[in-house]
Amino acid sequence: MPTQIRLAQYKKEAILLTKLAFPILLAQLALTALGVVDTIMSGWVGTDDLAAIGLGSSIMLPVFMFSTGVLLAITPLVAKSLGENRLESLTVYVQQGLWLSLPLGLLSMLILMDLDWVLNQLNLSPEVFQLTKDYLFYIAFGLPAIALYQALRFFWEGLGTTLPTMWISFFALLINIPLNALFIYGYGPIDGLGAAGCGVASSIVMWLMLLIGAVYVAKSSHTASLAKFSKLAWPKWQTGIQDILNLGIPNSLALLFEVSLFSFIALFIAQLGATVIAGHQIAISFTSIAFMVPLSLAMALTVRVGSAYGQDSYANVMLSLKVGLGFALLLGLFLSVISYGFRNQIVSIYSNDPEVLILASALLIFAAYYQVFDSIQVGCAGALRGLHDTKVTMVVTFISYWGVGLAGGYVFAYTDWIVAEPMGVKGFWFGIILGLLLAAILLSLRLKYMLKSRFHHE
Repeated sequence: MPTQIRLAQYKKEAILLTKLAFPILLAQLALTALGVVDTIMSGWVGTDDLAAIGLGSSIMLPVFMFSTGVLLAITPLVAKSLGENRLESLTVYVQQGLWLSLPLGLLSMLILMDLDWVLNQLNLSPEVFQLTKDYLFYIAFGLPAIALYQALRFFWEGLGTTLPTMWISFFALLINIPLNALFIYGYGPIDGLGAAGCGVASSIVMWLMLLIGAVYVAKSSHTASLAKFSKLAWPKWQTGIQDILNLGIPNSLALLFEVSLFSFIALFIAQLGATVIAGHQIAISFTSIAFMVPLSLAMALTVRVGSAYGQDSYANVMLSLKVGLGFALLLGLFLSVISYGFRNQIVSIYSNDPEVLILASALLIFAAYYQVFDSIQVGCAGALRGLHDTKVTMVVTFISYWGVGLAGGYVFAYTDWIVAEPMGVKGFWFGIILGLLLAAILLSLRLKYMLKSRFHHE
């Protein structure tokens, strides 16, 4: 193939990936900003309210991530069906995805409503205990709505449409601010609930997101004829739900292994003191935001690879992979340079404590080392999801994040088994580097194997 034609293909694919990924990135940043707004507005009430928001959000996240990870399987299923031009399957996946989201959302709601047994283990003050309990109780009412919304969102993203996700996320961020003010501080006949008011506001926002998403899918010319809400089928295990669960449960567990890695590290370093906890939290806060960039690219890569897989086109899959993973490498290098070169400026945004700043800055050096590995592993995971392969990803993330990242990090942090003396919190960050490096290698090898397996191409 002439070089000029090949370059034109790469350029076209790069534009398509960017058009998919950029709205997802803005949507993810807007949703992240929701948590920032909750934290700031609750902090104005008092320290107890701030603690309740931090604790409640940490408890809610794994519950929320499980249902999200399961429903995310809708995207590659829809993308592949679209590539195969099986329009009837698109209808099946969106309708059965909605049915599946109902028990997932209701189960999540019931779990959050009865977590006294968890809170009782944390030795909280009576004020923080009650605020956290109330926050979780109120926000629980929104989880059925957000589960239904996620089913719709992952449907339209599988079709290659990501702008609705961005606009709805922007709306959620904007409407959350006045609702927070109303229920946190109170107004007129409505009493202020403090941090618990964030739970009320968040629940309302979730239901509004569902309403807008449902109207979009029902009315848009791009989706209405495919969703066929007027001809809603009853739940069918073998036609839709089983496919979603087969892909979704391993995918969900893989996400939980990654999220829990950082949550468990926070627990393990608690004994090292407030300065260490604060420095670690600053580094995690920045790297979590930075991770949204390769994650958004990976979600777009799922769509492109899934569509090419449905077309049974090895050439198109390879085109998407070359462009997507090339982007991932460049983004990883960019984030690495930012993390290292601007680490002092970044951490100074969060604190003015000299000891905290020195530690957080040192941890961002570790982050700079793993950004490339992180971008590659999440890109490979997104591509494998597009090829309908998630079970091995689940095993790889378990070994890499818990076996190497967490367990290995603990060894480096608290023992002299491998290093001359315990490294403290830096040992956990060294464990993260090794875990992400291993994940990048293993998922790359798995992706290479799956390409041969799916297309019988040597």
